[in-house]
Amino acid sequence: MMPHPREFRARDEARERINQAATKAKVVTISHYHNDHHTPNYVDPVWLGSTPELSEKTYAGKIILAKDFRSKINTAQRRRGWMFKQAAEKWAEKFETADNRTFEFGKTTIRFPPPQPHGEYESGLGWVLPCMIEKSDEKIVFAPDVQGPVSKETVKVILDEKPSLVILGGPPTYLQGFRIGEEFFRTALIHMEMIAKEVETLVIDHHLLRDEGWYKFLEPVRKSAEKIGHGVITAAELARREPRPLECRRKELYEEEKPSAEFLKWAKLPKEKLSETAPPL
Repeated sequence: MMPHPREFRARDEARERINQAATKAKVVTISHYHNDHHTPNYVDPVWLGSTPELSEKTYAGKIILAKDFRSKINTAQRRRGWMFKQAAEKWAEKFETADNRTFEFGKTTIRFPPPQPHGEYESGLGWVLPCMIEKSDEKIVFAPDVQGPVSKETVKVILDEKPSLVILGGPPTYLQGFRIGEEFFRTALIHMEMIAKEVETLVIDHHLLRDEGWYKFLEPVRKSAEKIGHGVITAAELARREPRPLECRRKELYEEEKPSAEFLKWAKLPKEKLSETAPPL
């Protein structure tokens, strides 16, 4: 089903929050070049809600620390990364490839390990660049799209840091039994439990919340953490908000809040027409 109007509105609101945060930031990091992990510099009114103007607003005047698009990358992301760099260099104060590098900004250290698998080792989805942020006695690890993680190497990279807070991209359980087998998810659960036992606050988000069963799936991880006084939460809860996962409720949303006739007509447009027309919200 086409995303519900509430999903489109939430996406646009999220883009606005990103740009508000960017106005206060000196540094912006990019973990990889999937389109939901950076703001590309082209018009896509449907799936991304992106424009060159939005991209410039996000990155203008910033120091961009980004995944190298020339190594440890698949073909599609290599092309996107190259395109993004050409545009971003016109706007940014500086564009730096960050793989396996450390940067100092005042009393804050930002460090990047070697790229890690986007899910399983040698996944066709490529690699992602986690980010470690350290100031005084606090250390945060941000590891998006590691899908659990399912890679033992990624677990080691995270735990070796001894962080106080870890933000992980959870496993895509909505693909269970369709594209991904049971062993993948058993491994992800084991690894999440290992991390939850070692880290005071573990944030698990992104792919996992596309599945309506996300809360139940995390139950063993949550219980393991609670036994030793640790917490397993979502990104919304980290921001002291209630989780609002809309994608997993899409069918329900269509039943509860029927979209306008104009929207339903737009949703049936041919693919080439859709790509030129923003949803009527």
